[in-house]
Amino acid sequence: MKKYLTAALCFIMAFSLLTGCGSSELDMDTVMGSVSDGIYVNEYAELTFSPTSDWTFYDESDLLDMMDISEDSVDTESKRQNVLSRVQTLYTAMAMDEIGANIIIGFENLTLSTDGTSYSASDYTSEIVAQCTELGYTFGDITTIEIGGNTYYEAIGTVEESGYDMTQAFLARRIDDYMCFIIITTIDGYTVSPDEIIAMLG
Repeated sequence: MKKYLTAALCFIMAFSLLTGCGSSELDMDTVMGSVSDGIYVNEYAELTFSPTSDWTFYDESDLLDMMDISEDSVDTESKRQNVLSRVQTLYTAMAMDEIGANIIIGFENLTLSTDGTSYSASDYTSEIVAQCTELGYTFGDITTIEIGGNTYYEAIGTVEESGYDMTQAFLARRIDDYMCFIIITTIDGYTVSPDEIIAMLG
């Protein structure tokens, strides 16, 4: 179950806007956030994820692998800043519980997409819905939700895969020229619900 959920989630995050050029001048360690004592804290996004003890965070080497970045390419402060500022989709945290429910938190660098900086969080969420609908997902209405005092656009999609009913919650909030995204993946009847995971965010 765990392997299936991870593969499905990463597949959905393969979408992107048309690639352009540009880079961020933000401190990338601040954008990436950090995990300490089982809690993810991202000051840039004003976001925390405080899961129960049965959750395990992926370490940074796993996140770098997901972004096709080698560890030796970010082994100095200047190299790290340069490389991460030029990544279109930054995976800043991923965690999974013992059964297989999981969450990814990250950012899309809008300056690296053609017309990307014209996208609002509502536009971004609508794009996710459109692309996932083409893959067979069923969605309700896009809504808004408050997390940590900030407003996110939320879309809940369901799809059947390999005999399982999978639910994914997609949340988006624009911060400067980055789109913060949160993707929660659960399996109906097997894992906790998206709402239970969202309650761990603050």
